[in-house]
Amino acid sequence: MMSSVGHARATLSPTEVAAAGAGSGVITRLFCQPLDVAKIRLQLQSEGHTGGKYRGLAHLAATLPREEGLLALWKGHLPAQALSVLYGLASFAMFEAVSPMVRGEGTWSRLGGDLVAGGMAGCAGTLASAPCDVLRTRFVAQAKPVYKNTRHAVTQLYREGGPAAFYRGVTPAMLATAPQAGLQFAFYSLFTSLLPQDSPGISLPESLTCGGLAGLVSKALLYPLDVLKKRIQVSGWEGREGLGRTRAVRGLTHCARDLLAREGARGLYKGFAPAVIKAVTTTSIHFAAYEHLCLLLSLRQRS
Repeated sequence: MMSSVGHARATLSPTEVAAAGAGSGVITRLFCQPLDVAKIRLQLQSEGHTGGKYRGLAHLAATLPREEGLLALWKGHLPAQALSVLYGLASFAMFEAVSPMVRGEGTWSRLGGDLVAGGMAGCAGTLASAPCDVLRTRFVAQAKPVYKNTRHAVTQLYREGGPAAFYRGVTPAMLATAPQAGLQFAFYSLFTSLLPQDSPGISLPESLTCGGLAGLVSKALLYPLDVLKKRIQVSGWEGREGLGRTRAVRGLTHCARDLLAREGARGLYKGFAPAVIKAVTTTSIHFAAYEHLCLLLSLRQRS
């Protein structure tokens, strides 16, 4: 078997699978956080007749470090890292548990099973990491310090809306993540199945390539829901000086209508350039790291 994704439970315990998923999240976040910061800033800026603050990815990459320092590219890294750990742990553990039960024998049956298992994995990861996602978005969105630290942010967010405040945007997040994760797992399974099957394990370039292609296709299909989720997460918040006034929205449908009325269909793909770069990079690293962490754990068992 070329890939261990969906088959890791055959040789690894549930704890080891969860550890591999969490570890892949840590590695991925460390390298990809600047792209996430860029994507969120471009998604959230409001544009009037004069245009937005950032004219694109290249302009943001030059402006943000100059105005806010180089470390601004890793804003919100602590809650983002927690998000990645929880998401990787929950999603891969769920996928490995469900996939063997829903996979069929034929190619299309296997892909359909991976789509279902991947969707459930995305839901599990999203629910586990939703509070960290809200905190990460708030930290990235603040142009000037609003929160002193993570503890202060948690306290202030709780005062805004109680426990429900930590799950703002969870509806579009679930709507976006379930099919996206399903597509990522399904396409990764498809692409790895096309590789030569005469090798005992998948190589690093192969896993990176298959993961990157899976991330590209899934992100392009589902990106608008991510934009709407971010807009809802900062709805009515006053901590975004310099990025445009935040409009209060009453849910997913109202947010979509409001964005389309003011910014047109193009607004649904704000920040798409860094997002697709991030999707390709993140998905490739995520799957490759998981594959090889599973391999290391398997080798440790044999030694």
